[in-house]
Amino acid sequence: MSDPYLIPGGTCLANKLGITDPDDLREVEARIVSIRDVEIARDTLPGEYNLAHLQAFHHALFRDVYKWAGETRTVNIAKGKSMFCAWQYVQDQTSAVLGRLEQDTWLMGVPRDRFVELLAHYYGELNACHPFREGNGRTQRAFLRQLSAAAGWRLDWSALQQEGNIEASRRTLVLADFVLMREVLDPVVVRM
Repeated sequence: MSDPYLIPGGTCLANKLGITDPDDLREVEARIVSIRDVEIARDTLPGEYNLAHLQAFHHALFRDVYKWAGETRTVNIAKGKSMFCAWQYVQDQTSAVLGRLEQDTWLMGVPRDRFVELLAHYYGELNACHPFREGNGRTQRAFLRQLSAAAGWRLDWSALQQEGNIEASRRTLVLADFVLMREVLDPVVVRM
């Protein structure tokens, strides 16, 4: 099955910029999205921390690059041999995860250890859903940064160790094991 997100006959994601080389696209996309991320971090993106709000974050970050920014994916995707949520269930599963986040009162009023534990859980669960064709990690981090600030915690994503994050994400996806994710996120959480 062909990937409708790719330029026909190529390996590069179709984009608004007319870029046809995947490496060039990654580089330009990263620069554009980092600017949009700074803009989002300076302000509050209104919403209720539900699927529509997560989609608004994705749109705000990627709107300059992809026409499908903010839309959930319509293909299955994987990281290595590990499959993310089947695309047919992405909206339901992501909504269910974010519904539990609401039941956990958006992490407000919990002590730091419990906050880190819950943050690791939701970060891992959202990663397993992987609702967008591209840009899931950056969207999750922007979304959770704002949620955490509302709960009284600052997330310093520069303290996130990249290789540890990759392995922790793999473990949460494949084994539903959140221990390493808690360890990886612990230095990221700072009192406001």
